Amino acid sequence: MKKTFLIVLIGFLVTIGLAACSNSDDESAEGNNEETEQENSGQSDETANEEETTGPVAVVNGEELSREEFNQQLDIMKQQYEQYGMDIEGQEDQIKQSVVDQMIGAELLSQKAEEADIEISSEEVDQRYEEMTGQFENEEQLQAALDENDTTEEELKEQVKLQMKVDEYIAGETEETEVTEEELQTQYDTLKEQQEDVGSFEEVKPTLEEQLKTQKEQEQVTKLVEKLREEADVEVKI
Repeated sequence: MKKTFLIVLIGFLVTIGLAACSNSDDESAEGNNEETEQENSGQSDETANEEETTGPVAVVNGEELSREEFNQQLDIMKQQYEQYGMDIEGQEDQIKQSVVDQMIGAELLSQKAEEADIEISSEEVDQRYEEMTGQFENEEQLQAALDENDTTEEELKEQVKLQMKVDEYIAGETEETEVTEEELQTQYDTLKEQQEDVGSFEEVKPTLEEQLKTQKEQEQVTKLVEKLREEADVEVKI
């Protein structure tokens, strides 16, 4: 079964930004969680519990999304929360739901992109790959990141190619976003209320415009995924 492209790419990019760390603590915590679940369950529930910790987290149009990839993405999201000093206590269920929803959305988009028969040249893939990996100082760091994500250069390029197909598919299914001067002014006024040290409107305008454009694009993608999900056969197993 192929790796979910979202998991591979996000995991790889997080490895670029975060120092590699030992997985022993995570494995220990995971083991403790499983032991706790077993202790709280009767013998009659052993089979069900095993499926809940080893089986797929979802099935999308017959394609299983593995729990291993789910756990990888869950760890990545937790790292991101910790990096920004955010407390995740009490939000575990919400985070898990968010992760599985992202995986389902990624799978739906990748399936549609493959069906669309979009052509991406090897030259385009190589260029995008170089952009991604150019942040590493040397080949040793790049290889360490590949190893950390249990992938190879060839596999990553295949995922990059799939991501580019998805980008093309999304572009064909959504509209070009525009940001009005009024929207920019409103965003600027809100920013001034929240922060004391803010530059002039003209100084921060390019940044605000990019932020609003990205926000509108994400909203369109969310609606697209919601539409695809309504039409798909999706079974969630967490």
